[in-house]
Amino acid sequence: MPYIEKTGKEKIKEQLWQWFDVTQDPMIDGFNGWGCKQKLYEIKFVLDDYLERCPHYVGEEEWLEEQRLDRAVNKLSK
Repeated sequence: MPYIEKTGKEKIKEQLWQWFDVTQDPMIDGFNGWGCKQKLYEIKFVLDDYLERCPHYVGEEEWLEEQRLDRAVNKLSK
């Protein structure tokens, strides 16, 4: 099966942000906010499962460490 990116990571990130944003809006009720949070959890569970079943790649640990460092720096700079 050839690799064809149908949606693209930017569109996926945009959808995730939209659901997250609903959970942060004080003008939106808890019913809709909780529904969006459930969607985020569903995606997280699927993603966690896929990542657990993926093979390990050369350079993966280094890349992950760079990402952790970048996230920590971003949190500290806020």
